[in-house]
Amino acid sequence: MKEIRIHGRGGQGNVAAAELLGHAAFTDGKYAQSFPAFGAERTGAPVVAFVRLSDRPIRVRSQVYNPDVVIVQDATLLGVVDVLQGLKPDGLVIINSSKNPQDLGLTTSAKVMTVPATEIALEVIGRNIPNTTLLGAYAAATGDISEHALLEAIQERFGTRGREVNARAVQKAIEYVNSHRTVMVTGTGKKMAGPTRPAFMADTVTGPGTSRYTKTGSWRTFRPVFKYERCTGCQICATLCPEGVIYTAEKKKMMVDYDYCKGCGICAAECP
Repeated sequence: MKEIRIHGRGGQGNVAAAELLGHAAFTDGKYAQSFPAFGAERTGAPVVAFVRLSDRPIRVRSQVYNPDVVIVQDATLLGVVDVLQGLKPDGLVIINSSKNPQDLGLTTSAKVMTVPATEIALEVIGRNIPNTTLLGAYAAATGDISEHALLEAIQERFGTRGREVNARAVQKAIEYVNSHRTVMVTGTGKKMAGPTRPAFMADTVTGPGTSRYTKTGSWRTFRPVFKYERCTGCQICATLCPEGVIYTAEKKKMMVDYDYCKGCGICAAECP
């Protein structure tokens, strides 16, 4: 049985990636299981999904604690989530990054492959949704699913335009992987013993404003920048910012708190 864990952020198609992977494996005649795990946060929050593939019926129903393969849809998660947790020593990590694997500073004995999935997705799909691109990379790197089965899963899930652009993204990823090698990074990956009991705070008072300790600026793909020579100071951007991170500084100069800006683009869309 092959176990896969997919790390991403809300809005990047993490759940869809797990479902498509399971669908493709099923089309290839395998047994498959896929399911997500996420909290109540909004777009940009860390999300994880799990997939199991097997030639025999799958009886396990737990989350994946010791994956054979880890797919990371957003490289900014490397400093936020322990994506290597429980990864098998001979496993594989596929990371959405334009950097070389050895430049990411990972410590693992597993193989590490980087794919510029965001660049491919923006070029082909027009949006930062790298899920199908990374699935194409997974298919090429592992051979666990066929390109035909993955494209068939995409055909069944998306509309006319979605089918075309996502199929192209898969094919570009496969071409990329076939022309690049995985790189072995030396070290020892962390192992996870299994599920643990939750820790509860007793006899304590949680103070207000705790969200300031969670800097969400790393969630964004695009960064808003003011053109002050054209800014009228109307403050529409500040009024409509869902995070409240746009404010007026000295001399009525509009500023953005990039520590918490998620790059949603509402300010740019509403600017007159």
